[in-house]
Amino acid sequence: MGNYYGLIIGMAVVTYFPRFLPMLLLSKKEISPSFSKWMSYIPVSIFASLVASDVFFWENDFNLYPAVNLKLIPTLLVLVVAMKTRSLLWSMLTGIVSMTVLWYVL
Repeated sequence: MGNYYGLIIGMAVVTYFPRFLPMLLLSKKEISPSFSKWMSYIPVSIFASLVASDVFFWENDFNLYPAVNLKLIPTLLVLVVAMKTRSLLWSMLTGIVSMTVLWYVL
């Protein structure tokens, strides 16, 4: 049981320090506007890569055929709803309902 506590504490330290050290070291320094602008794209790019890897891969294979990859049709519907309504709620509901219907119908 003692090894588990050491493991948990070790994971907490390894997770905490990469976040804390840059804040500590950079808190007194001025960050350039170009670097700040570049950093603003990181969350968007990470989210896009997570979504793309989930949408375009079906059963561990890259697949662009809607007859095989059932996630492509709801993705297109969500994109259309998101562009028309600009509502996160309606986009999410569209994705959930369309994926559920496709999953149980096909």
